[in-house]
Amino acid sequence: MCNEFAQEKTWEQYCELMAREAAEIFSEPPPDLPFGSIRPSERAAILSAAQGSGMEGRTQLELLPWGWTPPGGGKGLVINIQSEKRRDPPAMRGIAPMDRFYEFKGDKPPKSKFAFTPAVNEPLGFAVIVKNGRFALLTTAPGPDVALIHGRMPVTLRLRDWRRFLTAGPWPADLTAPAPEGTLQALQVR
Repeated sequence: MCNEFAQEKTWEQYCELMAREAAEIFSEPPPDLPFGSIRPSERAAILSAAQGSGMEGRTQLELLPWGWTPPGGGKGLVINIQSEKRRDPPAMRGIAPMDRFYEFKGDKPPKSKFAFTPAVNEPLGFAVIVKNGRFALLTTAPGPDVALIHGRMPVTLRLRDWRRFLTAGPWPADLTAPAPEGTLQALQVR
């Protein structure tokens, strides 16, 4: 499952994305936005609906580490969680804008590595759950663009769906479905 993705946007580009969605970024520009590949335990830019009175329609950008400690203090990090049974409230939902993500295929190292990038003329982001100041990617069954390479995929949202995912009261299950064919393009990089 996805254990590496890339963010390659400037502060101005994040502000422009949110303006296209009729939302304003509430946060101050972080001093060190990530640029390039992000792996578990590293910080990524996460967008969420700003909470509190007078914050309606605003978006907050935070730099959060990827993954949290498993329940009961197990080893490793929880970096991906299945979306099918989730019903998290808006305060726990976020978007990790992405420029590409990687999946692997094969039984033995070195496995083949594939980069997935947007095939649509629209920014894409991962649906995430934020817990205790950290995030994990939501996953779903693979869409047609990923199915031949991997058995699951990150929940991938088009820009037009970001605001609804962040703010809908009831869980937006239709948005956590596999990405439709033609959303992503794959390129084998190894």
